[in-house]
Amino acid sequence: MNWSALTKKQQQMVVATFVLAVVQIVLMIHFLGWTKPASARGGSAKRELIKLETMLADARDILSRENVIQRELALSISKLEALAVHAPTMSDRYAWVYEYVSRCATLAGVELDNLEETILADDDKKNAAIRPYEISISTRCGYNSLVEFLWRLEKDNPLLRIKEVTVSAIPDQPQAHQIRIVIQWPSSMKIEKGAQ
Repeated sequence: MNWSALTKKQQQMVVATFVLAVVQIVLMIHFLGWTKPASARGGSAKRELIKLETMLADARDILSRENVIQRELALSISKLEALAVHAPTMSDRYAWVYEYVSRCATLAGVELDNLEETILADDDKKNAAIRPYEISISTRCGYNSLVEFLWRLEKDNPLLRIKEVTVSAIPDQPQAHQIRIVIQWPSSMKIEKGAQ
């Protein structure tokens, strides 16, 4: 096309057509979103929608397992209630423990010298309720009697924990030893039922 052969009006029409074509291309690019960042084109909304759908699916999964969780909770509570008979009651803990330890000692052929509660210096009533209940036992016995005594203590009470055993020699009695045993029970067997 020869530009000089065109009339002035034709030249203006070609320039106007070219300008309109460029404007149309720019507008098309702008409105189709090719100049916008991904977040402005809906990318972040799409990611958020996917995230929310995932969270909703997780929530539905948890709700579908509610019956299983309720059954497991009921089973755990019944097991814990069955174990409660092995824990000293709060009202007469010392008497309960004394009876239990004395029975185990008698069956093992061990004579108890002393049985006392272990009380820490910073104990107060608030902390005592959350701290394990400890008893210190002092006795003299031989090795075989000690093993049987410890075995009976643990065997007959699944909640009992032997915290410490100290064995000291008695110079004039080679077959007997001075024994100190510290045993513990959980602080509380209170069962929290949770939301009903």
